[in-house]
Amino acid sequence: MKHLRLNWKLYIVLSFLFFYLESTSQDLTPDMKTWYGLNLTYKIDPRVKIKFGALLSQNTSPSAFSFAQGKLGVSYKIKRRMYVEAGYVKLLLNDSESKRLLYDITPGMFDKLEFDRIYTNFSYKHDIVKRLSWKHKVEFQYFFPAIEKYTTRYKYSGKIAYNIRKSSITPFVENQFYYYGGGVIENGFKRYRFKPGVSFKLIKDFPMGTSLYYISQNEYNTEPLNDNDYNVLGISFTFTLN
Repeated sequence: MKHLRLNWKLYIVLSFLFFYLESTSQDLTPDMKTWYGLNLTYKIDPRVKIKFGALLSQNTSPSAFSFAQGKLGVSYKIKRRMYVEAGYVKLLLNDSESKRLLYDITPGMFDKLEFDRIYTNFSYKHDIVKRLSWKHKVEFQYFFPAIEKYTTRYKYSGKIAYNIRKSSITPFVENQFYYYGGGVIENGFKRYRFKPGVSFKLIKDFPMGTSLYYISQNEYNTEPLNDNDYNVLGISFTFTLN
């Protein structure tokens, strides 16, 4: 019971911090977003998992819908800490006349513009020292209809995480590098994301994990198109079912 009370206190403090930063983010920058994620992982057997995910992005200045996406994937464990995954993502964006003409599409679900992508990735995690791990992930993405900047996209992410002894609290730092291909801009590495955060379990034996994080995104060398730079305050909940 003592552990449960401490977890509730931690959750309240971290959630208050997140929503306080969200409420004041309009004073920080006009390109701040808030992301809300919900994920479900279902284990079919010790090697195979089905993954469902939903993400809602909200602009904060002014407050407005940014995008939403849903994901369905299947993950296979090759061996300990080594996985391959493949899946499908549906992306919904705000409708506009310029986007309709640019992508030659009309509004669909919820009167939003629909984009789709398929992906496959490989990930591997290893220990640097005790309780300090480094996870590598390489992912290939194919978009349809093609995004103006790319049709295909490659992403490498490196995530270093430290599990605090005798707790579920794990601070982490993640770096992401994106390579764009097939768009109207020259192919190459065009985006970098820096993502520090913390994950933890609210209740010790309950199959839900929570993550709070910050993202700084920087795009570069995208002429003649504009760079898409923004910052994110995010929260996500992940449920794991056997």
